[in-house]
Amino acid sequence: MQLRTRITLLVAAGFLLLLGCFIAVFVMRDRMEEERVSNIVIGGQAALWREIVAVQTSMLEKSLDAIASSGALRAALLASDRGAVMAALKGVEVLFDEPPVFEAVGADREVLFAQGTQPGRTLLDAGSIDRVLAGGTVSGLRQVSANQILVVAAQMITFSDGQKAVLVLGRNASGAVRRFAASIDAATTLLTLRGALAATTDAEVWRAAGLVITPRHPLRDMLTVGDRIYAVTSIPVPDISGGTVGALVSLVDNTTARATADAIRHFGLAVALGLALCGIVGVNVFLWYSFRPLERAIDVLQALSRGDTSVSLEASGKDEIGRIAQAVGAFRANVHALAENRRQRERVRRRQESVISGELQALADAIDPTDREEVLALLASDPDRDEDELRRVARVLHDLSRRIVEQHNRLSSMVVELREALITKTKLAGLQQELEIAAQVQLAILPKEFPPNPRIAVHGHMTPAREVGGDFYDYFLIDERTLGFVVADVSGKGVPAALFMAISRTLLRSTALFERSPAGCVRRLNDLLALENEQMLFVTLFYGVINLETGKVNYVNAGHNLPYKITQDNVVTTVPTTRGMAVAVMEGFIYEEHELQLNPGDALFLYTDGVTEAFDIDDAVYGDPRLTDLLKSGAAEWSVTEMSEQVLASVRRFERGAPQADDITCLTLRYFGGSSRRHGA
Repeated sequence: MQLRTRITLLVAAGFLLLLGCFIAVFVMRDRMEEERVSNIVIGGQAALWREIVAVQTSMLEKSLDAIASSGALRAALLASDRGAVMAALKGVEVLFDEPPVFEAVGADREVLFAQGTQPGRTLLDAGSIDRVLAGGTVSGLRQVSANQILVVAAQMITFSDGQKAVLVLGRNASGAVRRFAASIDAATTLLTLRGALAATTDAEVWRAAGLVITPRHPLRDMLTVGDRIYAVTSIPVPDISGGTVGALVSLVDNTTARATADAIRHFGLAVALGLALCGIVGVNVFLWYSFRPLERAIDVLQALSRGDTSVSLEASGKDEIGRIAQAVGAFRANVHALAENRRQRERVRRRQESVISGELQALADAIDPTDREEVLALLASDPDRDEDELRRVARVLHDLSRRIVEQHNRLSSMVVELREALITKTKLAGLQQELEIAAQVQLAILPKEFPPNPRIAVHGHMTPAREVGGDFYDYFLIDERTLGFVVADVSGKGVPAALFMAISRTLLRSTALFERSPAGCVRRLNDLLALENEQMLFVTLFYGVINLETGKVNYVNAGHNLPYKITQDNVVTTVPTTRGMAVAVMEGFIYEEHELQLNPGDALFLYTDGVTEAFDIDDAVYGDPRLTDLLKSGAAEWSVTEMSEQVLASVRRFERGAPQADDITCLTLRYFGGSSRRHGA
């Protein structure tokens, strides 16, 4: 390739590189501008939504003022007369274009009146009701079902007898969504925290977009739907408690503006490419004229290299061509000197070859015996016909260097592997120590031995399958006459299940102290755990409350193994199920509550599936029938401690040395009667 061509290509590459730099700068500038605009748009839309919600809640508060000032409504609420409340509400001015949602809740959390709400659920949570009763204000968004979000406002009223109540007025958030969409001329959709559609102004555009939104994080992006281009903006929407209730997603049609911007960008790129092409062509023409004298000088030098000394240059002078002509004479004079120097270098080369061969033989003694023999054989071999001695020595040196490098690499790899093995062993030891500490902490949070009580004896036992487990049991006195007890099994094993177990046990015990009904207690626990259960863990449990004076047991079974009731006559039966769903699966599930009667001497045996789903070395399962037969063999005569020990010993005999497949947990209660004394617990 000619020098002129190489220079032309180099200049062309420079033009293209410069053009690429300009394009990169413009792209970065555009991205920074888009990011700035996105922040402005997200902030503006968030402010607009807050203003619209504020207007909506202001209208609700005005209507609440009118409702609260109605004496007839106060009297009807105090008398629990639903018909009178409905009549009083019709006489109050409500500033809405759709039926509002109204609810009155007493200070004892009892619903005095509800219109437009779902049965079994209140518009406000307990914390919000407490804030209103304390004189505070509560207004904003509230999710009342899986796909319904309301704008609500609450106000406290005081009846003539001094009792207090909370009035809650709400309306569907779709009105606020429509106002928002009209303000920015966009298709707007309100999503719940779980991605369910709560309200939309253009369902067809929303379905065609097929967006997957993360409600907790703001978003600004471009989306192509068919032949239209939309600017998508998603902002988190707060609820009355300050958390995130969902996301407001707007789609603004930017097709025309986007097409204009693309056309301008393409035109600018075409102009830049045209200018670069013109510059490259101009440089090539200039070099063609500039390099013509040099090309003639190159032709003369090529003739001299072939031994043709008759050639000469027509022009002479002090320019580049004249200096080349003067170099031709110097080239002739140096030919003989070059031949003499060649002979001298040949003698020096032979001496160097001899010295190098000796050094290579000494160096070969430092490598593995097998490699040393191969190197020495290569040194002793005769050179090829087309290969001189120096090249053969160089080939041997190259082979020797390769073998030395390979040997060094093998040694280095062994050192690295030993070092990594030592680090791994240290980390494993630290992790094992941490897991042992976690197991000790988990066992420490389980209840200690139940204090001696003449009315009842209780004993629990848990053997985790790993260092930490997901099972737990608990028993605690709610008051002097009432004892709560629970056995539960968290899905999964290991550290995640253990953490979820600790949370479930803490929430259950704290809820049971103020919610005496097992059904109500488990329902509250389910709502708390299912609210933000991103790991999709769940808990099966059996929770019961026993009256220590009467022996009556109220209980809820949330998807757990059926416990056994063992009478004083050793009649073994399973406790009927309440057909409850596992806890933390679905928010809002209503649990049923059953009751049974324990006579003095009767016992309850609760356990987890680690007992009945134990496997032996032949992969046979322990099963419910085997456990039933064991209890029938004399459980009425065993103490509460012996019952857990007998079951655990039976499982170990069945496994025959097979590894434990799941956590094993047992809880045994024996009732002695309200006035009896415990014998042989």
